Amino acid sequence: MLVDLHVHTKLSSDSNVSPEQYLEAAARNSIPLGAICFTEHRLFPTDPELDRTYAELSERFGICIFKGTEADTDLGHLLIFGVTSALMKRFDLDGRMHRAEHMIEVVHGEGGIAIPAHPFRDSGFGARLDDLVAKVGIALSTIEAVNGQNSPAENERAIAAAEKLGLTMLGGSDAHFPTAHWFLTCATELEREIANVEELCVEIRAGRARPYRFPTTT
Repeated sequence: MLVDLHVHTKLSSDSNVSPEQYLEAAARNSIPLGAICFTEHRLFPTDPELDRTYAELSERFGICIFKGTEADTDLGHLLIFGVTSALMKRFDLDGRMHRAEHMIEVVHGEGGIAIPAHPFRDSGFGARLDDLVAKVGIALSTIEAVNGQNSPAENERAIAAAEKLGLTMLGGSDAHFPTAHWFLTCATELEREIANVEELCVEIRAGRARPYRFPTTT
């Protein structure tokens, strides 16, 4: 099952795209996308009307829609899935410069997953991965090793770091627009089918995931 773990809509300040536009693009693609994760910058939306919209779009297009967030930490951006009410009480997810080490440990304790995003591009995570893994242990089990907006060299460095540290490698498009340059460039391939974000966290925490690159078109 293919899941794009890193997509931004107009709820993020650097995108003007509706969720429906991404789903329309995915429906036109010959390789089926099983799920899409909307990971807005410094935002985890809780609007019931938005949840109803996501449910309607998911049913119409046959693609699961999951919510996450791209948090701002002292080491860089952190994709978080499995956001609970307890987690939202502990952290102001709209805020900036959370302490990455603490956030990773708390998210893991809540049953979620915290994923350093593009760790070798505009991020301090890459240089600190060794120390961070030593400090937090299994709470940091994965990184975004393949990001659709990275350079090949940045992805290669992330892959090498994951291999060295034994981390599960994931992929995400980091899409801000539904065009070929931004979207359906890469994703994460899960070994099992999932139906909700809780199952997504279980599969990633179990290491049953790997990066997937969509075939390029000319």
